[in-house]
Amino acid sequence: MKTLRLLTFAAVLLALFSACKEDTSAGLNDDGSLCGVFAVSDSTWVAFSRGNLQYQPSSATWRFAESQKETLGRDNENISSSYTGWIDLFGWGTSGWGSGAEAYMPYSTSTLSTNYMPGGDTSANLTGIYANADWGQYNPIENGGNTPGRWRTLTKDEWTYLLNQRQGASQKYGLAKIDNVQGLVLLPEGWTLPDGMEFTPGFENGYKTNRYTGAKWSKMQSAGAVFLPAAGYREEYTVFTKFQGDDGCGFYWSSTSLSAPNCNILFFGKSAVNPNNFSKRHFGLAVRLVTPTHLLD
Repeated sequence: MKTLRLLTFAAVLLALFSACKEDTSAGLNDDGSLCGVFAVSDSTWVAFSRGNLQYQPSSATWRFAESQKETLGRDNENISSSYTGWIDLFGWGTSGWGSGAEAYMPYSTSTLSTNYMPGGDTSANLTGIYANADWGQYNPIENGGNTPGRWRTLTKDEWTYLLNQRQGASQKYGLAKIDNVQGLVLLPEGWTLPDGMEFTPGFENGYKTNRYTGAKWSKMQSAGAVFLPAAGYREEYTVFTKFQGDDGCGFYWSSTSLSAPNCNILFFGKSAVNPNNFSKRHFGLAVRLVTPTHLLD
């Protein structure tokens, strides 16, 4: 069984890295996924979307950010059902599907976390009978294949496997800065550092290492690297973007419920990277979706 798993993994790597080489200028597949492949369990590999998820309330349109470093910051303070701009910080499970939660629309601003429970169930995850509460499962994404069911949110266990348990995990992530945007870099399976580039894993140096210009980052992306920008969070109509002095933090939803008020998240800042943190459901956090590698065939 172990031999079969290794052979399957090798086949997936070959397919994905062939895709990377087909568009070395951008590192993108036609469906808006990045070309790197990431193990999120012993038998599951995914590709990340080209950028964070965005939504335009007035037209009910979903899209991915055009670049990995793009965030909308205080634009999210304009959140409303008629807002003609774009938002990228969402309460948990707010895909727009009528899940049985009181707050389920992407522009929901209720500050009562129990309003964000699908079916009113404390233990309900964004999977199974509530899978449509996952943004990527329910919605067509304009520059992401434009087909429902193509994307999904990682579970708590998958975020944990990615950061802590996959082969060489501790060497495959690090805090970084692209131009003036702080964030977290994730390196794919079979990673090879591009010529002339440097990468220091971990968070011990904060955002002082792994500083890339846009041109240098394009080399990293073309080799399969992912960047999660420190997008901050929203509470009702207020966005908080800076923490720990002058440094930003990232808060990314998982699809896993923890308790009545809380769900699990990936958190990172200048002194920590924690894939098993948690947040109140009503906070507006960033969403970065993944697609199963078999959909890239």
